[in-house]
Amino acid sequence: MQGFNYTQLYAALQAWPVKNSSVYLANLNRMIYLGELRLVIDLDLDIFDVNDQVTATLGATSIAKPNQSMPLAFTAPIAQNATSATLASAWTGNTGAYVVTFSDNEIQAVTLTKTQTTATWTLPMAAAVSENGTINPQMVVERNLWSIYNGFPRTMVKRSWDFVTMYAQASAARPLYFADEGTSEWIIAPPCDANTSAFLRRYIQRPVSIIIAQNTWLGDNVGQLLFVCCLMEMEHFIKADDRYADMKAKYYEELLPNARGEIMIAARSGQYAPLAPTASVPGPPAPQAQAQG
Repeated sequence: MQGFNYTQLYAALQAWPVKNSSVYLANLNRMIYLGELRLVIDLDLDIFDVNDQVTATLGATSIAKPNQSMPLAFTAPIAQNATSATLASAWTGNTGAYVVTFSDNEIQAVTLTKTQTTATWTLPMAAAVSENGTINPQMVVERNLWSIYNGFPRTMVKRSWDFVTMYAQASAARPLYFADEGTSEWIIAPPCDANTSAFLRRYIQRPVSIIIAQNTWLGDNVGQLLFVCCLMEMEHFIKADDRYADMKAKYYEELLPNARGEIMIAARSGQYAPLAPTASVPGPPAPQAQAQG
């Protein structure tokens, strides 16, 4: 399966339209980012899963979700070629790299440090931007939640918001159920008792974009799928291109099922990446002929 690094993927997408516009070119990085998200969801691989833990408090009826989309404000506009800027206020989240979209739709992997006001990134800014940016969500969707009760993990069941809200009136005990409460938290029921020490959150997290890393697992191993996903996100720019429908059909009917099959075979053979070619995996031994009596 054809692989792509960022430069190769950008060039292939740039060359796809017979005639491209400045608007199309200006949105290439944004479409690559959305194409990666589509592919992560479609592949549904556990290699993108994250398992983390948050502390429980007595009587708690909610659990915070991992970081979602949120505004990021700087003290002044950011100049072209800049690799750092000063935040309007100290960062209160965890220290780490966050995917940030700036006012020109440029995407950077920005390092933020807890209690500090300095934000840094590796690639120089392609253009001057305003003082406002947006931190893109890291979590795609949750897999499941567990409570740590008496020192052991206990699974929780997702139910409707109405069910959990009604059940939250029960006395404090081991939390059994959870439901979405907006984009920032889950509500739980019953409320936590003293034996509930923490919660385990398992969720799909989007990997670092190829725009930032230049080479990624998606680009190296399922590059052709990534290319087609980006094309599908660009539909409103290339809606007159008759090749789009053919590529979309090929993606869902051929490329995606084949990739899933190859990844499963590679995983079973102990080799997740790079992909083991299907033909290289030995099949079951042929049955022996039975002796004739």
